[in-house]
Amino acid sequence: MLLVLAVHSNWHVALAAWLFPVFLLRYGRLRPARHGLLRIGWASASATLLWLVSTGMVFVPSVVGLFAVLAVLQTLPFVADRLIAVRSRSVLTTLIFPTVLVSGEYLFAELADFGDYGVLGFTQHGFLPLVQLASVTGVYGVSFVVAWTASMAHWVWQGGLPRPRIRRGVLVWAGVLAVVLGAGGVRLLFFAPVTDTVRVAGVSAGRAAEQDTRRALDRIDPEGWRPRSVAGAAPERVRKALAPVADDLVTATDREARAGARIVVWPETQAGVLESDQRRLLGRVAAIAREHRVYVNAAYGLYLRHAPYVRNVAVLVTPEGKVAWTYDKAHPTPMETMTPGSGKVPVADSPYGRLATVICYDADYPDLMRQAADKGADMMLVPANDWAGFESLHAQRAVFRSVEYGYAIVRQSVNGVATAVDPQGRVLGMADYFTGDRQTLVAEVPVQRRTQTLYGEMGAVFAVLCVGGSVVVVALGLLWRRGRRPEASAPGVTTS
Repeated sequence: MLLVLAVHSNWHVALAAWLFPVFLLRYGRLRPARHGLLRIGWASASATLLWLVSTGMVFVPSVVGLFAVLAVLQTLPFVADRLIAVRSRSVLTTLIFPTVLVSGEYLFAELADFGDYGVLGFTQHGFLPLVQLASVTGVYGVSFVVAWTASMAHWVWQGGLPRPRIRRGVLVWAGVLAVVLGAGGVRLLFFAPVTDTVRVAGVSAGRAAEQDTRRALDRIDPEGWRPRSVAGAAPERVRKALAPVADDLVTATDREARAGARIVVWPETQAGVLESDQRRLLGRVAAIAREHRVYVNAAYGLYLRHAPYVRNVAVLVTPEGKVAWTYDKAHPTPMETMTPGSGKVPVADSPYGRLATVICYDADYPDLMRQAADKGADMMLVPANDWAGFESLHAQRAVFRSVEYGYAIVRQSVNGVATAVDPQGRVLGMADYFTGDRQTLVAEVPVQRRTQTLYGEMGAVFAVLCVGGSVVVVALGLLWRRGRRPEASAPGVTTS
């Protein structure tokens, strides 16, 4: 249960992430290797399956396959501890578990093409002094600290060591943790964002408009909202069906601009528009932008008469009524049938800093978010669309993305939690789609140049070093297996 609470979506409980590895490490040490490790693997797989069922993704075979791989990778740190760390009582063996854990997280993110899901460090999104470590190591450093703490706790728990030896080991761990938290606290206290701000609003259409559009689309396609069916229907029927949501978003944009917002962000694909009607929709947005001197990042599904039948786009309209960018989502989820965009993150200068955008799931890909940092982005605008059971996960991750790359993030998510975050991970505003009839996010976002971060400049060097460390761990394991005499094992533990 602690594992489920720790690593999956809206069930994130920060304390559970520190506790569950301690008990699984102990279980793995006290049971014969084959049986104990298989049961730990089963626990990881069961937690994953439970979450997949709760979100409905269990019906997507490709997702189930990827999460099966993830469950295996999440078991490997326990395998390394059971088969290698158990052979020595040195405090250095406490580093094996976190090193292998971070390696698995990084390799899954790099090779599975599913973003960086399953990273333990994301559970600590509310612990800001620790989160600041992400500016140096990325979220992987936070994972390492949490996992190392569990490994140290188990090292002490297993007993059989002289007290001076335990004391020295604990002092080393406590010293490192004190430096990490102390540096994070100093960063938060003395290097806080500037006090100059800009009012930013995220708008979503109200429930009544959504229901009107949904009922009209269901009449066009009784089997569900299929882009091909919608795009191929009579244009007048489709235009009338899509109008309620689009009209409501335009009205909400005008309302927030009149209230003082200088930047307005729409959610991902809540609105839809036929290709032939796109110019008219953008013309209405441009009129508001010119009148109120506001930037509008309008996002919508663009319906085409030919395959792939729909594009998932975000269009920035400037106060001059010009289109600064048209960006296509680069990483559609496995449930979306659309052609990915080029993956080139657009940027545009403004009086409030350099603006950039990606769409929803794109923000799970560190290389794409780093691209914005490389182009000098100061504020990232993220139209998004989540679903029940998944509504908080990406809002929590936005905290880490902002710290990793040093820019503010405004994420407007229909069917989820909209959030605005400053470059140090402070949540400036939040709006939950499921708690009201109309979701509107309003936040005062700092106006400043992007904060330079080591992670933004150097990338995942720390995670790569952990991969190298894991190779060394495996090599040592192979040498021991060939007959080298290890130190005495922990009392009561079978090492064969």
